Amino acid sequence: MLNKRLTSYVLLFINLVLALFVITRVGSDTIVAHTPHNNPLTIRVLSGGSPPPDTLVLNDYENHNDMTNMYPQGGSYRLSLSPEHATDGRYALMIDRSVLDNMEMATVHFPRDWEGYGFLQFDLYNDSEVDGSVRLRIGNVFDNKRFYVNSQKFGRSFLLRPGPNTISIPMADIHASFGHLKYYKSLHFNFQPEGGKRYFLDGLRLVRQ
Repeated sequence: MLNKRLTSYVLLFINLVLALFVITRVGSDTIVAHTPHNNPLTIRVLSGGSPPPDTLVLNDYENHNDMTNMYPQGGSYRLSLSPEHATDGRYALMIDRSVLDNMEMATVHFPRDWEGYGFLQFDLYNDSEVDGSVRLRIGNVFDNKRFYVNSQKFGRSFLLRPGPNTISIPMADIHASFGHLKYYKSLHFNFQPEGGKRYFLDGLRLVRQ
């Protein structure tokens, strides 16, 4: 009689242990299934870094530093920030030529990595009733204030009609002149003697499309 009762207790204990084991396993599986942070996502970067922004501003002429970063030479002129004909922000760079002569501006202060962009663009307002022209040259050598002439492998002239003008240069054309150089280090604007007295430059930028 005692042996039967003891056997019953042993079997009951074994059943309780098995029941607790099953409950513990089921509870554990349920937590794993319903808690996403236990199975974190693996994010793979297929290309290096983030894509560049759609527009990269090289100079928008919004403060005194933007103006002084343009190094002019030749002719008689006055540079100032003006709210007239601004296309990006509050101001544009006004180029006021008191004498219609050849006038040049160089700049070396701008983001240099142009990789991933499709066009170099800028806005030029010709405040005159006659056509003007500007020649843009791009260099690949850093110069503190001026260009090294031998580095200016890209050069192109543009007609400036009276009123607003947006100049757009395919990056493919610029790359072709340098052998797809990634970094560009100087920009040079050459205003020809013919044309109006006042120009407004703004929105020097790179765009992806």
